[in-house]
Amino acid sequence: MKKFFKKILAMTLCLAMLVPIGAIGASATTEPETETDCGGKCEHSPVIVLPGINHSPTYLYDENDEPFIYNGNHLGGTLLILNESALSAGAILKAVAAVLGTLLLQTNLGLDKIAYNLVSEIFKYQRCDENGDHIENLKTKRWNHSLEYMSEDDIEWTYRMVPMKPLVDEIGEDHVYFFTFNLVGDPMTSADELKEYVEMVKEQTGHDKVTFLPVSLGGTILTAYLEKYGHEDLDQIVNAVACLDGTDIVADMMAREWRLEDEYLYHDFIANIFVESEGVPTLGYLINTILHIVPRSGIDALLSGAMSAIIETLMVNCPQFWAMLPSYRYEALAERYLSDKPVLKARTDAFQQARLNLKQNILDAVADGVRVNSIAGANLDLGEQMYTYFNIVASAEKVNSDGIVNLNSTTLGATGAAHGQTLDDLDYEKNTYCTDPTHNHISPDNMVDTSTAVLPENTWIFLDQHHEVGYNDVVLNLAKAIILGEVTDVHSDPENYPQYNYPCKTRDIRRWKLPDAKKVDQSTLSAEDKAELNAAIAEAEDVLKMTVADQSRVEAAEKRLNEILHKIGAEGYENIESDEPTVLDTVFQSVTYAMSKASLFLLGGGSLVDRILTPVRWLINTIFG
Repeated sequence: MKKFFKKILAMTLCLAMLVPIGAIGASATTEPETETDCGGKCEHSPVIVLPGINHSPTYLYDENDEPFIYNGNHLGGTLLILNESALSAGAILKAVAAVLGTLLLQTNLGLDKIAYNLVSEIFKYQRCDENGDHIENLKTKRWNHSLEYMSEDDIEWTYRMVPMKPLVDEIGEDHVYFFTFNLVGDPMTSADELKEYVEMVKEQTGHDKVTFLPVSLGGTILTAYLEKYGHEDLDQIVNAVACLDGTDIVADMMAREWRLEDEYLYHDFIANIFVESEGVPTLGYLINTILHIVPRSGIDALLSGAMSAIIETLMVNCPQFWAMLPSYRYEALAERYLSDKPVLKARTDAFQQARLNLKQNILDAVADGVRVNSIAGANLDLGEQMYTYFNIVASAEKVNSDGIVNLNSTTLGATGAAHGQTLDDLDYEKNTYCTDPTHNHISPDNMVDTSTAVLPENTWIFLDQHHEVGYNDVVLNLAKAIILGEVTDVHSDPENYPQYNYPCKTRDIRRWKLPDAKKVDQSTLSAEDKAELNAAIAEAEDVLKMTVADQSRVEAAEKRLNEILHKIGAEGYENIESDEPTVLDTVFQSVTYAMSKASLFLLGGGSLVDRILTPVRWLINTIFG
C-alpha cells in the first residue's frame, strides 16, 4: 500500500516537479575495533563518498527522542519523508468535491487552496523555520565506520546507490566510507560534521590523508568543506557529476518559471513522462485529450497551489536547497525571499561565498599536490531522458546539462552549447585555464569546450550521458582508474580513457542478469547449454570492463544472456518480451496522438468553455476596455 501511495502521489504531483522517492529501513551497525591492516602504509588513501540527494537515510523522532512509528514502521526515507495521514477521507472528499465543482461550473473552485493545504501537510515533516533549522526531530543515519563493518543489507543498499564494488575490490572495504547528511540541513554545518568524520577515518585507517568522491549533491558538501577547512587532509578529489554550482531546475522552481505554452503543456509534457515510465506515449496522449474537460483556470490553480506549497514548505527556509541554486541566480532570488530573514540569509550568504571561492580553492589544492578530476555528462536538456517532469522548467532547452545539473556546474566552467546550437553560435573566451593552450579540448560534435573549465586536463565528458551515471559502467571504470592512479589526466591514455566518451546502459547486466546467470546450477545443464551460458557470462563480464562506451556491445551481451537463460528455463526468464510494438499498439498510439493534436488545435490550452468564452472576453474588453 505504501509503494502504491508513493506512486500515485508522484504521478499526481509530477507537474509540481517531484523527484523519485526511496527509503530503507534502519539496521544495526558494528563499530570497528582496530585500524586497517595496512596501518596507513598502503598506497591507497581511504575513500569517503559524499553521496547524492537520495542517498542519506533520515528518520523522524518524537519530542522524547523516541522513533516516530507509522503503520508499524519507523517513519523515514532517503529523500522525502511523507505524511501519508494527510490523505484522510475528509481531505480526499474535499478535493474531489472541488474538482467536480470546477468541472461542472468550468471555473476554479478553490483548487489552489486545496492543493496548497494538502501538499503542505504531506511534506510537513521536513519543514525548516525562518532561521534555516528543521522544525521536526530529524536524525540522519551515520555509518561511523568503513564498509567492512556494515550489515549485509546496508552494504547491498550502498552498492545500489553508488555502484563502486569494482573499486572496493581493489582497495578493500576497510578503505571505503559512506558519509551521509540531512537533505534539509545546512551544507556549512554538514562540512563541520564531515571534518569530524575525516578525523575519525584518519584515526581508524592510520592514513593522514583521504580521498573525497562527491556524487551529485555531495558536490555542495565539498564546496563548503574546502571553504571552511581547506585541503590539508586531502589526497585527491574525484567529482562524479557533482553539483558544484547548482542547477537551473531548482532556480526555475524557486523563481516559478515554467514552460506553459499550450503545445508543450497539452501535448508534449505528459506524453514524455509516459515514454519514460511506460516506454510509449499512448496513455499520455489520451490524458492530454481528457485534460481539455478541465478549465485552464483549474489547471493553473492546481499547479500554482501545489508548487507554492513545495516552495514554502520544503525549499525557501532550507539552506541545502539554496546550495542547489546556480551562483549567478542567487542574489535575485535571495532578494525575493530572504530580505526579512537575516539569520537564514547569513547562512545562505556563507555558502554563496564558498561557491564563489570554489575555483580558487580547487586551484590552491592542486598547487599543493591534491589530485582533482571531474567526470560529467553533457548535451542534454534539463529533464531529458529521465525525470522528464523536470523538462517543464523554463531553462530546459537553454543550458547544456546532463538532464539534471548544468554542465558548467559539474565541470566548474566548461562551455556547452544549448539545444539546437553548436560552439560556433557562442561568443566566449577559449583556453581560459589550459596549461597547454595548443591542445584542442573541443568535443567531436562541436558542442562542448572544456578549455574554460577550471581544470581542462582533468575534466572528462560523456556526451549525451544522463546524470544517473551508475547506469554506465564505463563511467565507473574511469572513476576507479583515476582513484587508483592508473590515469592522471586526459593525456595519460586517450585510447582507453578518452576525454570525450559516450553513454551506454550496462546497469541491467551488472545488477540483475549477470548475477542471475552466475547462480544457475550448471550441473543440470547439457554440455552445449553449459558452454553457451559460460560464454555469455564471459561476454557480459568483458562488457562491464569497457573503458570506451559501445552500446551495441551492451545490447548484444544482454540479448545473449536473455536467450540462454530463457532456453535453460531460469527463473524470471520464462518469457522474453519483444520490444517491438504490435500492430494494435501502433494503431492505438497513432489514434491517441491524433486525438491529442486535434483537441489542441480545436480547444487550445483549456476546455471547450474556455474556447467559447475567450472571444467573448476579448469582445467585452475591446468594447469597455
